[in-house]
Amino acid sequence: MKNVILILSIIFSNLIFCQIEKCSVQEIQLETYEFVLNNLNRINKKFENKESLIEVSIDFKKHTPEQEVTKDYAEIKNTDYYLVSPENSYSGENKEKIKVYSKLDKLVVDKINNCISNSTEFKEHLYGNITFRIPLNKKNIGIAIEQVKTKIE
Repeated sequence: MKNVILILSIIFSNLIFCQIEKCSVQEIQLETYEFVLNNLNRINKKFENKESLIEVSIDFKKHTPEQEVTKDYAEIKNTDYYLVSPENSYSGENKEKIKVYSKLDKLVVDKINNCISNSTEFKEHLYGNITFRIPLNKKNIGIAIEQVKTKIE
């Protein structure tokens, strides 16, 4: 009997404390920024100018007529990363394609795929591309987090 009560209490506590997957673009940005803050030394060590930004560009495959009927649109085509420097006012004109810390790439791709799998709203949205930028220093990441949080509220 004690085992049954223990198992039930574990199940109910997991149900009570589990969070619903947040899958807006802003939530993806926030999770990415938090990851970058926690791994800043690994992520920005190969970049000289810490005022630069990493631009994340996620392209989605074009949807077919069958996908329109089933409302199953989203599928990642490719994920690219670019270094955008402040020298050109962050316009991105001279951005340079780069490779990023492998765990950062994994986080972004896994988060998008998780949203596609678990969020009807995200899956049904006709995204062609999602692009956002990641600052490379604590001060600018803090500013970016506050800006995204104001969009969510």
